[in-house]
Amino acid sequence: MFRRIAPVIGLALGLAASAAHAQTPPVPDPIQGTPSKDFSNVSPSNLAGIMNYCTEHEYVSYEVGNPILYGLSEKYKTTEPNETGNYDYALGTAGQFARNGSTFIITAYTSIDDRKEACANAVKASQPYL
Repeated sequence: MFRRIAPVIGLALGLAASAAHAQTPPVPDPIQGTPSKDFSNVSPSNLAGIMNYCTEHEYVSYEVGNPILYGLSEKYKTTEPNETGNYDYALGTAGQFARNGSTFIITAYTSIDDRKEACANAVKASQPYL
């Protein structure tokens, strides 16, 4: 009788182990870089990309972020690619921004609250461009 049950038990244990492994999300690689919450001297195209990043990851609500994204995109044509694409917009969409020759990375913050604060500062910095 054990010979009949052993394969079934082995199969059940194997399936249970693979199901548990499949439910565990992979650990993301750490982001190396310099975080910043200062968006002074950031281009409107870069700010539009940051708004896209912040709303996509829900650090800023869609009600707040989308009007800014659409306003900057319309006024500065940030989402219209040229021969090389729009580097500043793409950089912002990746959660990065360029200021005074340096690149800063929002995702370098490990705290969600710090990322939300950085996005709130980007909202404030975008207002004069609208």
